[in-house]
Amino acid sequence: MTPPSPIDDLAKDERLGELHSVHDPRIVNPRSRRWLVFLGLPGLVLLPFAVRFLIHGFGWATVLSVLLTAGYLGAAGRVLVRDVLPGYGRMLYLYEGGLILVAGREANAFAWDAIRELRVSGVRMGSADAVSWRCALVRDDGTEVVMGPEFPDIQNVVETVSAAVTERLLPKYTSRIETGGEVRFGPFTLSREGIAKDGDKVPWHDVAEVEISNGMVRVDRRDRLAGMTATAGEVPNAVAFSELARYVRQARTE
Repeated sequence: MTPPSPIDDLAKDERLGELHSVHDPRIVNPRSRRWLVFLGLPGLVLLPFAVRFLIHGFGWATVLSVLLTAGYLGAAGRVLVRDVLPGYGRMLYLYEGGLILVAGREANAFAWDAIRELRVSGVRMGSADAVSWRCALVRDDGTEVVMGPEFPDIQNVVETVSAAVTERLLPKYTSRIETGGEVRFGPFTLSREGIAKDGDKVPWHDVAEVEISNGMVRVDRRDRLAGMTATAGEVPNAVAFSELARYVRQARTE
């Protein structure tokens, strides 16, 4: 798919490189659109009759028409708000060197090198295996966008963004640690001495594992059963945090 000229010009200005994929929320769930028509059309047809009956007084026909109209339009409204409007007017263009998110008439470009913060969260939908993914990006100038399940194939987008941003941030974090500094990831603070959270500090020789699983970031300990945890959404650049922790732990315990 060829992007519109303004999007193509923006991508060239930001040097985003080759276009990899386009994600259009309008094609996420065609069934929702069919239900919107199926429920909304009868409701709109019945609406003038309900109004006319109300004007001429109450009766069984009035009650029936009002109930049917309210039922059809209420159900159509629920489908509209829950399944259709969340992605209305939005488009996501994924490039080799970043992405462009369009919301209405506004288009924001996020080159991988310009992203300072990435937050990823995934919520499992009931007992099903499907996960509802959400990703927030913050640019160096403070501009923030959020992408969620309204976009098709959002999991692959999240994985691509996570890998690209981590690849660029990890060397900066590593250099800061090696020169004696520390790096803060939400509630966690990582340094050459260990990992700290809420006043509790775990030295590297007591850190067993740092992992991201089921929407949680966990720091498992060797010296006790209870480790340190936080939801993935609370930990910016959580993937970079886990990779940095593995690197520093290995370097400090060898």
